[in-house]
Amino acid sequence: MIFRLIRKILRPFEKLSNSLGKRARMIYYKFRAKAAPPRARAKKNRHLEIEVVTMMYNEAILAPLFVRHYAPWADKLTVFYSESTDDTSRQLEKTAAECNVKSLMIVPFEFPNGFDDKLKIKCINQAVRKSSADFVVCVDADEFVYPWPFAGADPRRELAKETGNVVRCNMFNVYRHSTDKDIDPQQPPLFQRRHGLQDVSREGQTQLHDKPCIVRPDCWPEFELGCHRVRVPYPKWSTNVWRGAHWGKADAFCLQRYLRDRRDRLSKTNRHYGFGKEHSMATAEQIRAELKAHENDPQLF
Repeated sequence: MIFRLIRKILRPFEKLSNSLGKRARMIYYKFRAKAAPPRARAKKNRHLEIEVVTMMYNEAILAPLFVRHYAPWADKLTVFYSESTDDTSRQLEKTAAECNVKSLMIVPFEFPNGFDDKLKIKCINQAVRKSSADFVVCVDADEFVYPWPFAGADPRRELAKETGNVVRCNMFNVYRHSTDKDIDPQQPPLFQRRHGLQDVSREGQTQLHDKPCIVRPDCWPEFELGCHRVRVPYPKWSTNVWRGAHWGKADAFCLQRYLRDRRDRLSKTNRHYGFGKEHSMATAEQIRAELKAHENDPQLF
């Protein structure tokens, strides 16, 4: 009881400390962004370098799909790998070899006290700022982004002519339709799951899951938790908006993923601050009911 009272008293000071820390970092990044000249942009005959950064734990089902989606147009895949109980690492290496991935970096990373969103985003931000690529794509293992419309799009061509330093991606939440086949790990994921419901606002506008997940690392970006927002000292938002398929609940495999690999691994920090509520409050019955309710959703793309 006393401990809770002390935490309640100290909470405003914690928020003030976090706010001051963010402001100090932004001032530092502005200084670095001004001091360092931007990297040469899309010179003729210059190879455009694209890096994809993610983090994985027990993603043996998604790992081959992830590689098959990004390998055709990314130069480097960087995977922060929390020691899994399945064969995620082997699936990554095997699929990367099959797809002739130019560079696959599997970087060991462990959470000392359970999954912690603050530690994760700190790790992601450090990787982005250290990157030598022209663009870094920061996504979760269940997110597959692509220029819109998907058919006939060329990600490398789109990024080669990109003048902004942040590109937003609107995500479709996809589910298994009653007519869908089982997931094929030998095929790219994008068109294997293409049904779901679009959230619509009161004004009738489609509200897609939005993430500013493509950035130029030399603009000194700093992602906030979950990569749902990004701070850039001198932002230049792209007028092009990509889209993507969010496979969080694309099939029955999400049951184990949400419960054992997410909910049961949450750190005390996450639970205290309410980070990852969709995981901490999830139950098997709720997830099964949601999957069943979406079996006849309309086709999104």
